[in-house]
Amino acid sequence: MGKETEGVRIGEILVGLGVLSAEQVEAIVAEQKKVGRPFGDLAERMFDVAPSAVEQAWVDQYTAFGTEADLEQQEIDTQVLRVLNRRQAWQFRMLPLRRENNELIAATDKENLRRACGFAWNTLDEPIYFLIARRPQLEEFLMDHYPWPGILDLPAAG
Repeated sequence: MGKETEGVRIGEILVGLGVLSAEQVEAIVAEQKKVGRPFGDLAERMFDVAPSAVEQAWVDQYTAFGTEADLEQQEIDTQVLRVLNRRQAWQFRMLPLRRENNELIAATDKENLRRACGFAWNTLDEPIYFLIARRPQLEEFLMDHYPWPGILDLPAAG
């Protein structure tokens, strides 16, 4: 996912979830220093950690950071909006904003972060970093950039 948040490490989260031991985290970190692979990838390979557990740890890492982005303050490159079609943007409540340092910067909300991450990691062929926005503001911006009259009247995807 790109940028690492200060203070909350994926290994610590996985220990807290009971998925890894502190010793296993140390082994992964040592291997990571040798091979330069992402922590989650090594956790999956070395200790058969389920990809869903790694994804949940990434989501927990993002939400632990605790800040919400104000989309009014975000630069939006309209060319980047082409990364998603209207259905994808609404289905995953994901708003591509811009590219910075070879990463796609996108917004979603806390409720949809896990789904948006899963979609992005499995579908988009570039590193992505998510900003967390308040749901009403995110939906307002989605309606501005991916207009879909009546979409908010439909039951939310689960």
